[in-house]
Amino acid sequence: MTGTAVPRTAPPDGAPRTFATPLRAVDRLEVLRGAPEHRFRVFKTVDPEDPYMSGHFPGLTLLPAVFVLEGIRQAVTGLLGAGEPLNLVEVVSGRWLAPMQGGDEICLDVTAGEDGAGRWRVTADGVRQDGTPVVAVKVVLGDAGPAGASLAAEGEHAPAPAAVCGPDYTEILDRLPVRHPMLLVDRVESFRPGREITTVKAVSGSEPCYASMADGLPLSRYMFPRALMLESFGQSSVLLWLATGTAEGVPVAAAFRHCRFAGEVRPGAVLRHVARIDRLMANNVFVSGQTWDGDRCVMTVGALIGSSRPRTQVDRRTAGAF
Repeated sequence: MTGTAVPRTAPPDGAPRTFATPLRAVDRLEVLRGAPEHRFRVFKTVDPEDPYMSGHFPGLTLLPAVFVLEGIRQAVTGLLGAGEPLNLVEVVSGRWLAPMQGGDEICLDVTAGEDGAGRWRVTADGVRQDGTPVVAVKVVLGDAGPAGASLAAEGEHAPAPAAVCGPDYTEILDRLPVRHPMLLVDRVESFRPGREITTVKAVSGSEPCYASMADGLPLSRYMFPRALMLESFGQSSVLLWLATGTAEGVPVAAAFRHCRFAGEVRPGAVLRHVARIDRLMANNVFVSGQTWDGDRCVMTVGALIGSSRPRTQVDRRTAGAF
């Protein structure tokens, strides 16, 4: 179909989930063009009542950057009627240009084309209801691949568990602008201020992303959402960055580049994030690293760029905000 928007609504809030997801990230979808290259619009209103949202910048409702990635995943899965949910295979690039606050309606203009072997190359550009550009991303979606797959290079090994060295849990709470259930760092295992951090996130079956799932689903549907894994890595990076004393203002994700994923992470897993500062520049930080589940490398981050912005630029309720 071409030229005619065909609206589709998301399943009702009370409908059982068929795969693990942090929230219903799509309110409605308008199909603009069908195969072979699909084009459609995705709409989502930032809702403070959504799962996880109460813990993300408490008192300042901001849509996490990674939830835009989750919305794209849900939209393409639904549009294609995929038997198994699609997953993030790679975040080629992602730029977050302006804050998305409670009450904002975000519109993503999305193009998705098949890239062989069941993979889809997707681009999306998003604007707020006032026309302000908020996001531009390129991702690859596909199946999860072999459950035990690893991105580790030959001879590369997971970090060995270590005695706790660095901020304790209360200090994590003091430093990060997130709270339960959005707090996705449980422990700091090693800490070299300004250089490297190793953190731990235990994946529990009681995570909100598993709430309201239908009975009788296969184990694959309980895969921990990769958007949350990336968010957990990002929080670890912020802990490392804040220790440098160079972040003045509200720390936010500005960009991701070349983030790759492999294998399945399920309830009971203990993730270890290793994040390294590559460069500090004014109020920005460039971080890279890996995430391990046991001896498997399940995520590599080519670059996470954090930006520290004045609160007036993040909270539009403040006079003078853009």
